[in-house]
Amino acid sequence: LDFNNDGRVTSKSFALATRRALEDRTVREICLQVIEQPTNPTASLATRFVLLMDYVGIALFTVVGTQVAGDAGFNLVGSTLVGCVAGLGGRSISNVLYGSSSPLLNKLPGVFWARNPLYLAIALGSSLVTFFVWPVYCEKMSMYYLETVIGEKNLEEDGSVGVEAFVEVCERDGEFLNTIRIGMQPKVKMSESREMSARELFHHIDADDSRTICANELKSLVQERVRNSWEMYAIDTAALASITVGAVHGAIGMGLHPLVAATSGITFSLGGILRDVFCGRDLAVASQSYAFATGAGSTVYVLTRELALRGYPMLAIFRIFLSMGTTVSLRYWEYVRGEPLFGSMHGRKT
Repeated sequence: LDFNNDGRVTSKSFALATRRALEDRTVREICLQVIEQPTNPTASLATRFVLLMDYVGIALFTVVGTQVAGDAGFNLVGSTLVGCVAGLGGRSISNVLYGSSSPLLNKLPGVFWARNPLYLAIALGSSLVTFFVWPVYCEKMSMYYLETVIGEKNLEEDGSVGVEAFVEVCERDGEFLNTIRIGMQPKVKMSESREMSARELFHHIDADDSRTICANELKSLVQERVRNSWEMYAIDTAALASITVGAVHGAIGMGLHPLVAATSGITFSLGGILRDVFCGRDLAVASQSYAFATGAGSTVYVLTRELALRGYPMLAIFRIFLSMGTTVSLRYWEYVRGEPLFGSMHGRKT
């Protein structure tokens, strides 16, 4: 600021320095906006696809968050809150860490869902629908197993299931037996439940030693079966893949360093961690491949974009699907293994 080298800063030199700084920052932000604008139909399609994945990821995270909160005993308000935190929390944290608004370009301040209420509407709508539909589904499925799979004629007078009827249906219907085994997780590992006979499974489920399994106990098994099913794992994976693309695309658009942009997918997944904290569950980032899968997907996107900037033929739509494919592949690998990709510090084999 001391242009005259006389040890003083005049109002004129201060105003000049301020103007130059604002001009530099404005030019930088305008250039970033221009660089990320699609220049052909394929790039335009990729941009729209990223936006769609952004919406899908938020909706899926919200659905899972609301479901977990409802099963933990939260009411409508609490479940909706947890669902919205799961869907919106990760990106909100990213906005705080990396910044989000650009007053120089007349953009609104605040986190992303405050600037664009459509995100909040998607989260609220997904939470409300899930809160009312999920219990109905669990009730219908438990009654289906009782009345159709087991059979009303095989039920006790109070509508519960006796040990002989349970053993008979397990021997007759392999799908029902697999449902029971999945529903017993994580209290009983799948490898352990496969070694248990149908009679042993019954006595393990009959925690109150009533020698019957009531409708509520079966309903709890159905809830656990859905929560631990490959379908829910696939939904979680789709959400992670979606937010990974949206996160790294937004980070690059803000001009962040490639290394920082590569970590943006991890911060976006923090909504699932907040969900587990609120509901008192084991943290997903510690027991599953949340951080590793999203970080790897983000890194792949950043690397392929760097190659594209250096003249290599890396179309935007190709980078998107390669990034999502990386995240999905790692999650699938973990699912096939049946255990986390990485063991704990003191649980590693030596």
